[in-house]
Amino acid sequence: MFGIGEEEIQAVADTIRRGVLTRFQGGTDGYLARSERALAEKIGVKHALMVNSGTSALMCALVGLGIGKGDEVLVSAYTWISTPLAPMLLQAVPGLVEVDETLTMDPDDLERKITPRTRVIVVIHMANRPCDMDRIMAVAAKHGLPVIEDACQAVGGSYRGRRLGSIGKVGCFSFNNYKNISCGEGGAVLTDDDLLFDRARLWHDAGTFVQSYDAKIRIPFFAGQDYRASEIEGALIWAQLKRLDPGLVMLRERVKLAAEVIRAEGKYRLAPHPDPDSAASLAIQFDTPEEFAAVAGEKGWKSIYDTAGRHVYTNWPPLVERRAYRDDVNPFLTGFGRDARFDADAAPRTLDILKRTMYLDIAWDAPPAEIERQMREL
Repeated sequence: MFGIGEEEIQAVADTIRRGVLTRFQGGTDGYLARSERALAEKIGVKHALMVNSGTSALMCALVGLGIGKGDEVLVSAYTWISTPLAPMLLQAVPGLVEVDETLTMDPDDLERKITPRTRVIVVIHMANRPCDMDRIMAVAAKHGLPVIEDACQAVGGSYRGRRLGSIGKVGCFSFNNYKNISCGEGGAVLTDDDLLFDRARLWHDAGTFVQSYDAKIRIPFFAGQDYRASEIEGALIWAQLKRLDPGLVMLRERVKLAAEVIRAEGKYRLAPHPDPDSAASLAIQFDTPEEFAAVAGEKGWKSIYDTAGRHVYTNWPPLVERRAYRDDVNPFLTGFGRDARFDADAAPRTLDILKRTMYLDIAWDAPPAEIERQMREL
């Protein structure tokens, strides 16, 4: 989102010229190691591990928590498919929790959905909108459950003075081309937990025992996957991190200005936000889908349901059809997974909210006068 410039080009060129393309070559002086240290410091956690995608980050977080066959993992119903598929790939069963008008997990529905089988809660900070983490963490603590923050769409964001990804047990970032900072693909796992970090490291790299890290692995080695990031990705994020906070400051200033204009005009209602002071996105909301459709028809607007179909759970065939590559690894064919359903009745309130809500496109670097003009012309 915040652009690619000469500094990123030079960092990548430096990596290529030196012929250092992997963590094994770069060691603790490579771009990956430097980016991880800078990322951990910025977010305010002890550990950061760069991986090759946000999906891989979620997988590492779940493995770090020991999630596996037959466990229940509760996730927001409004997200990208990777959030529920990550537990499914570990033979755990995802369960959908409704979002409320903030477009983030509804703490009340979360409490209703917790069962004796629930092992972890995955909250999603969609479109730079933080969940109500105070209430969610209180529910989690009451039931003794860890929280994973899927902050893939909110890298660098905050909630009441704390960085997203640092509030739960573990945070997950994505650095693909649509995120606040990007290296094309890529992601990161963030945590204060030493054991979880070691488990994530082992899972993300089958060859961890020959790699160089700032800290040694403190647990017995086990078989892992291959989710390694490259030094080129590390170089890009090293440079991109310098853009993150200035870009977010500019975005928040423009979001605040847009909100002020919309409220002054009095024509539309803004979707509530769990922490208005940190707001880095805006959405207009109506009382019913029909009310939205009546206005949208005149203006050519489209709801989140219509414009972000890839984030609507009913559009995800692997989940809706409950398919895995083999039946014997499909968590929906055994145990309580047989009763899991992902049709329109699984999270009807979420679908209703998405059909009557529309994001406003606020460019982080647009001139303030242009923001004012756009909001007045809505």
